[in-house]
Amino acid sequence: MNNKEWTLDLQAYVDGELEPSRRAEVERVLAGDVEARDLVAALRALGEVVRAHEPAERVPETREFYWSQVQRRIRLAEAADARQAAGASRAAGWLRWLVPTLGVAAVVVVVSLNRRATGPVVEVASAGMDDAVGMTFRSDTDGITVHWLR
Repeated sequence: MNNKEWTLDLQAYVDGELEPSRRAEVERVLAGDVEARDLVAALRALGEVVRAHEPAERVPETREFYWSQVQRRIRLAEAADARQAAGASRAAGWLRWLVPTLGVAAVVVVVSLNRRATGPVVEVASAGMDDAVGMTFRSDTDGITVHWLR
């Protein structure tokens, strides 16, 4: 085993994180290796120093208080999303009826304005022959055109 793996095993041994079979092997090696025992003693001393000087942060409120705040904000966000979706669905419902109605209204307005602007037109024309005369009657409102030739 290389030195790095052995050091990691010793750290795990000090922290109590080795599995029992590996722990027995490390203890067997420690019984005969002075350098390994010195490293284990140094690691334990370092752990005690760290634990002794570890800052103790205390939160004024309980954990349940903070989780209740998180849950409340999630519920508020979900309710806002639901209201927004309901509003969008109502708008879509109105648009479903409003757009075709406005389209029909626009067609009616255009047709009625076009009918008022054009009335029957009567044109008299001669075809260029001396005795031939023609007359044309056109009515856009009725959609007909009549030609009289004489």
